[in-house]
Amino acid sequence: MFAASAAFGLAGPADGARAGVQAGAQEGAAGDTAGAQEVAAGDTVDVQAASLSFHLLTAEPGDALWELFGHNALLVRDSATGREAAFNFGLFDFADPGFAARFVRGEMTYWADTVPAAAMLERYRRQNRRVWAQELDLEPTQKAALLAALERAVHPDHRYYRYDYFRENCSTKLRDVLDAALGGRIRAATDAEPGGGTWRTHTRRLTSRNAVGYLGIQLMAGPRSDRATTAWQDMWVPMKLRDTLAGLQVTRADGSAAPLVRAEELLVDGDRAPEPADAPGLALLFFLSGVAGGLLLVILAYWNAGGGRLGTFAFAGAGALWGLLCGTVSLALAAMHWTDHEFLYMNSNLLVFSPFGLALAVLIPVVARRPAAGPKASWAAVAAAALALAALPLQAIPGLGQHNLEWIAFATPVHLGAWWSMARVAPWRM
Repeated sequence: MFAASAAFGLAGPADGARAGVQAGAQEGAAGDTAGAQEVAAGDTVDVQAASLSFHLLTAEPGDALWELFGHNALLVRDSATGREAAFNFGLFDFADPGFAARFVRGEMTYWADTVPAAAMLERYRRQNRRVWAQELDLEPTQKAALLAALERAVHPDHRYYRYDYFRENCSTKLRDVLDAALGGRIRAATDAEPGGGTWRTHTRRLTSRNAVGYLGIQLMAGPRSDRATTAWQDMWVPMKLRDTLAGLQVTRADGSAAPLVRAEELLVDGDRAPEPADAPGLALLFFLSGVAGGLLLVILAYWNAGGGRLGTFAFAGAGALWGLLCGTVSLALAAMHWTDHEFLYMNSNLLVFSPFGLALAVLIPVVARRPAAGPKASWAAVAAAALALAALPLQAIPGLGQHNLEWIAFATPVHLGAWWSMARVAPWRM
């Protein structure tokens, strides 16, 4: 178990590795003097870096939406001084002025900093989240390069970065600094290796136990989320970074191959269920929910046809709510094209919840009061159902293929229920 203490800045004259990096960068006079200084500098790096160890900390998923994907940090320990620091690239502030607006525009700003390791681990313990630590087997020059990169990353002039949930997050930033310190060996070993899924694959499985997160993300994610990923790209998920590094062999300076991870330890245990290995198949559940929604509209239409203000209000209200839902979703998906959320572009759910659905917010209340208008007004429901079904063949078109069968299965029966209510049930009252 690590002895976690308050975070510290690994800069300053007392820091051996930093001094070693600086010594290694010194330039002396020409000739034999320069050569002697280079040897001395290299020896200094070896000696000072020997007391440093680097540990990748990986926290498994929590309860909040932004915790569902896990988190990680890089813990640096100096056995000579007892100091340690956890370098964290996933810091943000909900209270920051303009955060919500930037989030909508896809212009989120995150930052990197050192955080108190003890407090971080205690927080995860209270959240019942397991935390794993992997000690990385690095050579002295790699340790020095990694420490220098981490210090630069948390410097006030460099700590802020444009966040992207797939390509620039807490995990990819750590992956990239580790890869740079290892001379690109991590990317070379994983960039051509299939990841076994897509960007959406991991969002579906990791949000499958959170209804709001699952529905929202799967509704908004466009076809770019369904592109196949490499093992390198999959490391946007902290647990994937942990697992990939655990199985990685790297070539050392002497030409030998060795595991990158020297040892792995469970720092914080918990009884929370492990992360889902796969996403559940929910298309049937979505279809049955859509059938229930369509039947509800039909039942309310019969109630309205029987006469009475309450039936009229119920049918009109349910139809208006469905139409407003369709309109809100379609407008939101269209508006995404004016943001930096590239993974939400060209979303075929714009067909599933089309503007024709928005028309139902007006037409169903009209039909509730004037049943004779039902057959003519039902064109909007027919068009909405046809567009929803048109999203199916798009799944076979490269670049437009999107995993949205669930939403098609849900919306189509509701649209058809709206059509039946207006075209068949409403005239029955006359």
